[in-house]
Amino acid sequence: MVNIINKKNLHKISNKYFSTKHNMGFFPIYEKYLQKFQNKKINILEIGVESGNSLKIWSDYFVNGKIVGLDIAKINVKIKNTEIFCGNQSDEKILKKILNKYKKFDIIIDDGSHINKDVIKTFSFLFPFLSKSGLYFIEDIQTSYMPNWGGDGVNFNNKKTTMNFIRSLADRMHYQDFDDPFYKRNIFDGKIGFIHIYKNICIIERKNNYYESGICYKNSWYLGLKKNRKNFNLFKIRDLKYYLVYFFRKVLVKLWSGN
Repeated sequence: MVNIINKKNLHKISNKYFSTKHNMGFFPIYEKYLQKFQNKKINILEIGVESGNSLKIWSDYFVNGKIVGLDIAKINVKIKNTEIFCGNQSDEKILKKILNKYKKFDIIIDDGSHINKDVIKTFSFLFPFLSKSGLYFIEDIQTSYMPNWGGDGVNFNNKKTTMNFIRSLADRMHYQDFDDPFYKRNIFDGKIGFIHIYKNICIIERKNNYYESGICYKNSWYLGLKKNRKNFNLFKIRDLKYYLVYFFRKVLVKLWSGN
């Protein structure tokens, strides 16, 4: 028996249903990343359903997929292979309810409130339940610069914005090279494959990304030069000197940042 691979054009499917994703020019981006999943048995979660048209698009495109929607408003619409939940994306109870049933997701799309704190909280909670090589899409990241959504159009280093959170995830890809022997591991360290940012949308891949730094050892450039060292030997003057340099640098950074 010959397996017929179903190939559909996502952009053409999107023309059948009105969606703000179409107006934002997102579908060519989505097709670029999603075509490899098209004929696989996958779970998809989209936060923010509106009329349900984007769910209809995913249902048409992913013929073997299980589609899950979450919206703060109750949506009465029936779509093939689709289940819709009602709840707030920042409410862990509804997220746990969904996860208890579906366990893992291969694709997660956040097109929900776009409130910066909601986006960050939802990502932090759901990312561990994203499959290996799964993709997490965050739409409308321009709200990072809009105070009405908790953004900041003046201080681009504001740690509470979605964009700065995304930038911090890029740091997690390089954690082995942090020249800071006092560094404490982050839950996202070594788990980000890539972060691609386009206008108003970003894509984050979950992928094991552990490696050994070619320069640092135990997050120390100095120990990296002394590869025979297991740690700082504080009875050696040079080791003690570098240890104190690291220590006071850490103290000064904390004082400067106010943390």
